Amino acid sequence: MRDHLTALGERVDDIEAIRQLERSETDGVVHIVNEWHMRQQIPAAIRAMLKIGDITWIDRNRWDARARSCHWTIEPGFLAEHIACSGQTSFAEAIGGRGTRVTFAGELDIKPSLLAALGAIGPVVTGFVESIATTIIPRNFRSVAEAAAGFELPPTVIAG
Repeated sequence: MRDHLTALGERVDDIEAIRQLERSETDGVVHIVNEWHMRQQIPAAIRAMLKIGDITWIDRNRWDARARSCHWTIEPGFLAEHIACSGQTSFAEAIGGRGTRVTFAGELDIKPSLLAALGAIGPVVTGFVESIATTIIPRNFRSVAEAAAGFELPPTVIAG
């Protein structure tokens, strides 16, 4: 999943693209920064109010193979100064060794400054942001995990 996320994203209907921006490794821990683009459109009324286009976000991951976990943060493509989202994904052997159990847990913090900055439309926008964080992102994570379960590495070319 970690090493083929961009290819896995191509297999998920809601994802337009996942682009890896950075990758580094230190002491067995892999740090990756990805940019996600969603196919879903923002409702016209919200797009006009916020002067935004597509749904995008940057995720910053810290993959620890020894702990079999990934700590992550998400920076939304809009209103990032008012929204904080972070969490952890853990990977464990499933019962009876029949695959991998994946646990996804996160936290969303919408700062009170968002309501103040948006005035009367604040509750509408807050509801929209909560919808993205509580339904779209988890649904896409599940779809990526399911795509990973059926993913086969392309055959390697053997130089002769």
